[in-house]
Amino acid sequence: MSLLEVKDIKKSYKDLEVLKGVSLTMEEGEVVSVIGPSGSGKSTFLRCATMLENIDSGSLIYNGSTAVKTDANGKIIFADYNELKKIRSYFSMVFQNFNLFPHYNVLKNITDAPVNVLKQDKDTAIKNAMHLLETVGLDGKENSYPCELSGGQQQRVAIARALAMNPKIIFFDEPTSALDPEITAGVLKILKKLAQEKKTMLIVTHEISFARNISDRVIFMDGGHIIEQGTPEEVIDNPKNERTKQFLNTLSGK
Repeated sequence: MSLLEVKDIKKSYKDLEVLKGVSLTMEEGEVVSVIGPSGSGKSTFLRCATMLENIDSGSLIYNGSTAVKTDANGKIIFADYNELKKIRSYFSMVFQNFNLFPHYNVLKNITDAPVNVLKQDKDTAIKNAMHLLETVGLDGKENSYPCELSGGQQQRVAIARALAMNPKIIFFDEPTSALDPEITAGVLKILKKLAQEKKTMLIVTHEISFARNISDRVIFMDGGHIIEQGTPEEVIDNPKNERTKQFLNTLSGK
């Protein structure tokens, strides 16, 4: 049984068709990077996969449980409340702009959802949070507020917050796009460590060398479609599709 099955999802905003039938399967422990030009549908795909946006048609299945599907009449059917709640616990999302609660300190940002959503014992949640802060190199920052942290530190808190929910899969939407190159390296190092620990991750990224080094599979999206997918060696080093070649050549200045 696959951890995630996305089947033929479509999404439009008024007359703009952003996703034109995207399908993807992910297995536990797999790291998949999604690359492609701006406007190709990468972030919309992530938002649909995490149900932050409603799909127009298709289906989403997590760990064998159907979250949303299209019936014979083309109507979208969601799982019931309790089933959806269970499915939502399977994944976490890390946003490019961190999305931390500004009025909570670091510790509260990390422990809030485990305590209130997972009903975790507060002492356990704090213990886990302190361990995660150490993991992301932020021990001693538990009482700081987001405004007192650099962008890179805020993104590390966001990663710790996602890990605190103990998800089966973590989605990352351009996790380094708001950071300068020096800070980016530190965040990418954490993601690489998570990959080595066999955390299941789907990462939308513009960091091509990072995608090559970390990924089991790379997906190239353009125009609302998955154009090409395969190992990093296949997609990044030896792309078959002409559009993939053009994109990568543009990035390398060829």
